[in-house]
Amino acid sequence: MKKAMLVDQTKCIGCSACSVECKDKYGASYGILRTRMICYESGSYPNVRLRFRKNACMHCEVAACELICPVKAIFRVKGENGGMVEVDREACIGCGACTGACPFGVPQVDPESKKMEKCSFCAQRVAEAGKSTFCAEACPVGAIAFGDREALIAQGEARVNALKGAGRSKAAIYGIEDTGIMLLIDGDPADYELAPEGFTLSAAGWRAVNSYGGLAIAAALGGLGYSVIRDRLTELQEEKEEA
Repeated sequence: MKKAMLVDQTKCIGCSACSVECKDKYGASYGILRTRMICYESGSYPNVRLRFRKNACMHCEVAACELICPVKAIFRVKGENGGMVEVDREACIGCGACTGACPFGVPQVDPESKKMEKCSFCAQRVAEAGKSTFCAEACPVGAIAFGDREALIAQGEARVNALKGAGRSKAAIYGIEDTGIMLLIDGDPADYELAPEGFTLSAAGWRAVNSYGGLAIAAALGGLGYSVIRDRLTELQEEKEEA
């Protein structure tokens, strides 16, 4: 992806303005959020520390959700400013295969629409109009930066050096190699419930598994998950024939 986001979790105050703005613009059922804030508490009174993480689709370089989708409803947006992972809502059957495959646990199936919901990186605004994402515009403390990937990496590295100079030795940028959303964190990835750095690139193995069709689905969800997908496909076919 040429465009990217850098979320500075050391600046984040956990206000959820990004989540509220996203919900306002994209809707979805009650309780379904494309962007949600996760809070981590460490230490003990009176020395308690809070960390926050903006949890949304990471738009992986190798996306397990895209590779495992049985109906190819998950795709890459084309164009100079494209590359983000998007969902074709008409094609999506709400089977949940992507939910089981995502290493970040991001995709959610909306109980009302029966469609998968996740961050789209404001694909239409970014790819077609060259505008910023809604969440970046909404952040009141400037913790979410949007722009050209290489420029954001340079910006992030400068911030990391400043934090390390202030004694925060674990400051680092997460996702430089393999995700469209990069996080500036102050601690180990495990402290933020993140997969190890570079993990999603290993998802290339999904390509080999996916060539065997149902085996990929079973690998993500187990036998029960496979039967759910099979039944859902059958149900949709019957609805189509009735129509």
